[in-house]
Amino acid sequence: MFSRNFRARMLAVAAIWISIVLFASGLGLSIVIRRVVEAHFDHDLLDHARELADLVELDATQRLFIARDLSDPRFSPARSGMYWQVILQNGESARSPSLQDDLFLSFTPDQSREGSLPSSTALSVEGPTGPMRMVRNISEPSRLGQPVEIRVGADERLISDEMQHLNLTLIATLGIMALAMVGTAYAQVAYGLRPLQRMSRAIVDVRSGKTSRLPEDLPEEIMPLVTELNGMIAANLNMVDRARVLAGSFAHALKTPLAILDEEAARLKASGQEIHAQILSEQCSRMALLIDYQTARAKASTIANAGAFAVVADVLRSVINTYSRFSPGHDRRFEVEGAPDVVVACDTNDLTELIGNLLDNAAKWARDRVVISIEDLDSTVLITVEDDGPGIPVEHRMRVFDVGTRLDDAKPGTGLGLAIARDLTSLYDGRLWIEDSRIGGVALKLSLRKKGDPSSS
Repeated sequence: MFSRNFRARMLAVAAIWISIVLFASGLGLSIVIRRVVEAHFDHDLLDHARELADLVELDATQRLFIARDLSDPRFSPARSGMYWQVILQNGESARSPSLQDDLFLSFTPDQSREGSLPSSTALSVEGPTGPMRMVRNISEPSRLGQPVEIRVGADERLISDEMQHLNLTLIATLGIMALAMVGTAYAQVAYGLRPLQRMSRAIVDVRSGKTSRLPEDLPEEIMPLVTELNGMIAANLNMVDRARVLAGSFAHALKTPLAILDEEAARLKASGQEIHAQILSEQCSRMALLIDYQTARAKASTIANAGAFAVVADVLRSVINTYSRFSPGHDRRFEVEGAPDVVVACDTNDLTELIGNLLDNAAKWARDRVVISIEDLDSTVLITVEDDGPGIPVEHRMRVFDVGTRLDDAKPGTGLGLAIARDLTSLYDGRLWIEDSRIGGVALKLSLRKKGDPSSS
């Protein structure tokens, strides 16, 4: 799909790039936010340490006590994750209720060595209930007359819980941003490809005969292509016109020599050279047949696929009236069934030639009935011409479309009708074939696209 869909390729590249950028941004923001959260925790722990330093007192017996509870109630529940411990120089200490009687806040021997750390520091240590952030503050209040060490810690799971909430919020925000950016990319791609869609519709109009040139008010990036296509269209039209003129001129130029040769064949026959006269006459007839066939085909090819259209009912009425008027000796009954008012993507003259050849063939072989049925399908129109004649054997059904083929020389005709009908049908991307008739003879089936069907372009 991506290799053949320009829009999908652009959107895929945009989506991948947006995902990479947002993922990297989210990862970086998460790291920065964690550092900010840790700094905030450290700042809070340091504030608690300073608060403790102000609350440390000695009683009359020089025993350590805390004047009141800390302002943060999380230090009270057992194993809450928030702890503090105050240690005097003589080893006497006091602890938060959350530490209970069996938990302590301690450094490793290296960390607790005197002078190894500044008087106030924050670091990660192994706490009583898991990894934690701890602030160690050493001060010497004048009212105590001795240094006091204060340790305040908080489990890192509290930071992790906070980060989990923040990360979920970050992911949701980045996800919304990603959808918005992909939507913006889609809108940008759709807007950027609109000139190509307009160009595509213009090409359809050229093929349909509505116009002969592509518009020249398209973006400058595709104007070189438009200019080349317009040049190619003009060159093709000129080439077709020249071919039609040349075909007509060539046919006209050959008519006179053929007439002379035909007269010469008649003189040869009159002089008793019947064999030579017959050979010459047959070859002249075949050349005349081929000239008529190629002339008709060249004429049709100038307008085929030019987007002209024809109403089947009008063509049928015209062909049947013409046949009845100019063939008074043929006592044939023409019956029309179905929906003749459909419109097909075919030039009126070509459809007249097509249906005329099919009706002529049917009338030539019919006993007294010719049935024309029209079926309006989804995107095509099926025209069936049936007769009640003797039919055509299956092995000969493909051969009747060859130029000059006549299954019965006693029947009038040149052997060109079905051949021309076949070529006209192919020029309009249609289909012509033979089946058995419902009324006993042959059913010639012609399938053509409906006018306005997208596939006709």
